[in-house]
Amino acid sequence: MKPSRFLFIGAIGVFCLTACLPEVIPSPTANPLLISTPTLVSSMPSPSPFPTQASLPTATSTMPVATRIPVWGMVMEQITPGDTLNQVAQAGTYWVRSHSAVSWAAVEPVEGERNWNALAGLDEELRNITDKGMQTILSVRVTPSWAQQVAGYSCGPIKPEKLGAFASFVHDLVARYSVPPYNVKYWEIWNEPDIDYHLVEPTSAWGCWGDQSDDYYGGGYYAEMLKATYPQIKAADPQAQVLIGGLLLDCDPRPGAGCATVGNSNLPPKFLEGILRNNGAPYFDGVSFHSYDYYQGQRGQYDSPGWQSAWNTTGPVLVAKTQFIQSLLSQYGVSGKFLMNTEVAILCDSYSNDSTFETTKAYFVTQAYAAAIAQGLRANLWYSVLGWRNSGLLNSDLSPRPAYTAFQFARNELRDAAWVRHITEYTGVTGYEFQRSDRRIWVLWSLDGNTHSVNLSAAPLAAWDALGNSVPPAASMDIDLNPFYLEWNP
Repeated sequence: MKPSRFLFIGAIGVFCLTACLPEVIPSPTANPLLISTPTLVSSMPSPSPFPTQASLPTATSTMPVATRIPVWGMVMEQITPGDTLNQVAQAGTYWVRSHSAVSWAAVEPVEGERNWNALAGLDEELRNITDKGMQTILSVRVTPSWAQQVAGYSCGPIKPEKLGAFASFVHDLVARYSVPPYNVKYWEIWNEPDIDYHLVEPTSAWGCWGDQSDDYYGGGYYAEMLKATYPQIKAADPQAQVLIGGLLLDCDPRPGAGCATVGNSNLPPKFLEGILRNNGAPYFDGVSFHSYDYYQGQRGQYDSPGWQSAWNTTGPVLVAKTQFIQSLLSQYGVSGKFLMNTEVAILCDSYSNDSTFETTKAYFVTQAYAAAIAQGLRANLWYSVLGWRNSGLLNSDLSPRPAYTAFQFARNELRDAAWVRHITEYTGVTGYEFQRSDRRIWVLWSLDGNTHSVNLSAAPLAAWDALGNSVPPAASMDIDLNPFYLEWNP
């Protein structure tokens, strides 16, 4: 179990609730080849951004349907053979991110002396992921004492004179794990680095590269690390994909936006801009970030105040965060970067066998993954399989919660889907149109919580709710908070 935690940033006039931040202790380049996708379970039926967002992208991906990389992922507490891993694979999961990360300090406690045996447990986890045909996103973190810029803080930045040592370590790490039986291609450099070291414990699993005294919160120095490290990673494996490590992005820093609304500082979410201002763009392939929404106690209702995002306005906060990152990259003339949401969930602290929350979580899974495809994300990873702050897909006895069923069905239904458009023509209803290889699919739900009768140009061939229950198809469908999948021939 992960502890709840709060982050107080009094020195810069911020009170930031970060119990939403799960503690992850795992766990211009050609794209790597698509790795085999897990087989979808045969028990699934085999049927023969939201209105207030101003700038939706015009396409999900330039990749053809046949080679599109699935967005479907989960974060796992422990990756050992058995029922949990089997259920993750049976859900059609493509991406796996483990609580286990590579600890530089564990492998190289003394400069120049490598102890790879320290990663024996990780070796096994990576083999287990590969054996199930899934792809790993692997985090690298933990600064050894001899390389710490801030003495005593293993979560923090590296001394300038030791950046070369880190680059050398990562080169050897990538050379070790990029080949069978591990096949790691995606490397996340630190975890949530956009936090100042004053605000966390010295050994925090968060990456405390943040600097409250800097206008861009230390992002410029993180770029220096990328400049040293990226060439070494590519030298070890030209197909390796380097990710800016899972940005927290706790609020929208733009004038008059979310940070100002909730009274938070706008400095922490400027970390990415700091990277770009210091010419860091050539030294990463993708940006990973985290997004959490908060249950509001009523069926289907959630929000994220720091991003002025809610169930009945913008939808899952991943939409707002994705568009912010895309806008920032565009502002700095940066193109060709992909985005990955490596932690997504809806959280609830007052949970006690609350069936309404479990229903809401299932609805949210459908919305979040449909939105991830529409926003063009390369990956969207649920945090986590067993849960934090009641986000789990499985119960402690590994029985499936409704959200697991919703994930599994959504994965089956949208398996190779490309986003076509945002559906806005029905009052009080929102959704997306997708094109699958064999079907045209609409995903629709009520935006205002009321039930709306939607008149269609033709009755769908099939209709399903969020849990995969068949619904009688008709030319007029009643749409409520439970998302519906409607299918037609292409």
